Amino acid sequence: MVMKRGQSFFSPHFVIKHLKQASGYRLTVVVSTKVSKSAVKRNRIKRVLRDELRNNLNRLKSGDYALIVKPAAAKLESVLLRQQMMQLLQKVRLLNHDATH
Repeated sequence: MVMKRGQSFFSPHFVIKHLKQASGYRLTVVVSTKVSKSAVKRNRIKRVLRDELRNNLNRLKSGDYALIVKPAAAKLESVLLRQQMMQLLQKVRLLNHDATH
């Protein structure tokens, strides 16, 4: 549902699709074989991004999220992956400012 009806936000490394919900949230991270042929590398990217999302759950606005990783993200180190994702979430105002982290 989020893939068809969600609002899309773009950066050089990610596409975020967000569908507003009254409360709660659901998250998915999509890393296709276009990003890397190696399952090990794709899984590392997913682990890093899911960890960052998990650490910031209290800051996310409610809704369904699909984080789609672009091939350019495969070249980034873990720290930069985290920073780029959080910058995009802040830029498109999907983070609550009143929550403490």
